[in-house]
Amino acid sequence: MEALPKYRLLLLLNLFFFSASLLAETAISEKENRLDKEILSLYRDIAKARELLSYENLTSLPTNTTISFIGTYPNRTGIRIRKYKVDPDPQNKNRIKHSEEKSILLEFNGSVLSKVEVLVVTEDTEIEQKTKTKISDSSPLDESLNDMIISFSGLEGSDSFPLSSLRNDDIKQERNDFKKDFYIKFLLDFHSQLASITALQKTGGNKNQKSMFKQLNQSLGY
Repeated sequence: MEALPKYRLLLLLNLFFFSASLLAETAISEKENRLDKEILSLYRDIAKARELLSYENLTSLPTNTTISFIGTYPNRTGIRIRKYKVDPDPQNKNRIKHSEEKSILLEFNGSVLSKVEVLVVTEDTEIEQKTKTKISDSSPLDESLNDMIISFSGLEGSDSFPLSSLRNDDIKQERNDFKKDFYIKFLLDFHSQLASITALQKTGGNKNQKSMFKQLNQSLGY
């Protein structure tokens, strides 16, 4: 059998690698589309927290949770839910060794969710290190989620960049990993928290139901 000329062999190899690269890019793009659809679905579910704006006072909250509003009742335009975790110093119970606060801000333009802001603040008192990471989505219900802005500050300095700048190819899927391993899990966590808070308000003064929801919420962990 006659050997292929060198130029034809190189051409076939180039076509093979091009096809393999194209297939990998398509798979990565399809995965990102699935992740984006899941995030948009969570946004729509979390937007139901707007119902909490109609309560003049919240009667009960889960442990280590606070709520603040944007605007004054009855003309509120947003809500921030904060969750805290504090680790005391085993050598000194009155001293905090490590603390973490995570929160989500939801703003509304009328009945439409207009902004989502995620914030994670950690502090280690032993080494006096405090880090703050903020993710802002100023157009949460559009089709593109990669215009989110990530801001970071800590001992190493500060930085801010769009999500679109994260690498997302067959070598590194930084953007997909961020969405799958952090952002979706964060939204799911606060989706559960909001469901508990809303249910607590609806049960009113029923102590048994309040106790049940408190126990269920604590079982979720921080």
